[in-house]
Amino acid sequence: MSERVAINFQCRYYKASKPCKFNKLDGSECPSCLHVAPYRERILFIKLDAIGDVLRSGGLLPAIIAKHQAPYIVWLTRKDSAELVGMMTDVDEVIELSELALARIASETWDYVYSLSNDIPSATLASIAPAKMDKVGYWLDKGMIRPSNEAAEQWLEMAAFDRLKKQNAESYQRRMLDIIGAVDIVPQPASLDISPSMRAAAAARVSAVFPNPERQRVAVNVGAGGRWPKKMLDAPRLAAYIRLLLERRDVDVMLVGGAAETEKADQLLRLCDEPRVQAFLTPKSIPEFVATLAQSDVLFCGDTLALHISSALRLPTVAVFGPTSEAEIADFDGLIRKMSTSTLDCLCCYGDCNKSDHCMAQFDLGQLVDETLARCKPSGARLRG
Repeated sequence: MSERVAINFQCRYYKASKPCKFNKLDGSECPSCLHVAPYRERILFIKLDAIGDVLRSGGLLPAIIAKHQAPYIVWLTRKDSAELVGMMTDVDEVIELSELALARIASETWDYVYSLSNDIPSATLASIAPAKMDKVGYWLDKGMIRPSNEAAEQWLEMAAFDRLKKQNAESYQRRMLDIIGAVDIVPQPASLDISPSMRAAAAARVSAVFPNPERQRVAVNVGAGGRWPKKMLDAPRLAAYIRLLLERRDVDVMLVGGAAETEKADQLLRLCDEPRVQAFLTPKSIPEFVATLAQSDVLFCGDTLALHISSALRLPTVAVFGPTSEAEIADFDGLIRKMSTSTLDCLCCYGDCNKSDHCMAQFDLGQLVDETLARCKPSGARLRG
């Protein structure tokens, strides 16, 4: 009969169907393991929204952890966001939404359930997840979404009435921290862990095109997403911004984005016709996009996923705003420089107007360039990171 070894079922690294990372790394086994990390409470965090919303919600985890005793954090999300959530340093386990996931969350008794999205799918999932304590955020009751407290009710009201949405002066993180009862906590961005192999691959890819690591690199996220095209400058205006940027400082410009940005990136390359401007699109992998962005020294972007990734990387950023709420984006003590025009009274419209002098056409390109260069950190800081 083979020797039996007692399993520590309360260790957060225990994986049931496979060895934990430390057993693979150095042969550690539970009775004598030096890496044991026991947990006392199991927490289900439900967030199914757009990837950028999922990422910015990661900044809430330290406040949630501080409210509980050595919690084990399980994050339920859609497949599109699973890889990115898996990079968050405070997440113990990621569950992709599926039939098996429904069985999993319904069959386990959670100590706490956090569901901070005011939509029917998320509230439904919160409703079927058994919890020992009152649920935080939103759940479904008789077909209606119910808020857990006054702060959650205010967020519902903002979603229902455009007037309140436009009047809001608090960041998304501030609103969510109030809902979870962390009213004294200062909003922080999420934290992402880039694997050494992925970081090395991204560094090699960028260095093959821009071989001088001492030159500053400006990343430009060219896209705006399909929902609100005017969240970013169009190609001619963006090309003019880049040309002016290169006139004022000799830097390397990295055009970044995903598959949807291919056409616009190609257009920019033609308009700029400049070896210091090159495309580094990552159409197949969000973690690869994160690692690529980490090779830059400053980011210029709209209100997109790249903005939230740069915050998680603590990368200085200049972000332009028009149809979406500038107030909802935290600046994290100056890490993000938020820019918007003062010449229009229709900002935060959450639409795509047909005006010739729309919000993205109103920016002073010289000012955008000045703000970008003022925040471009020394390349040595990137190399040390």
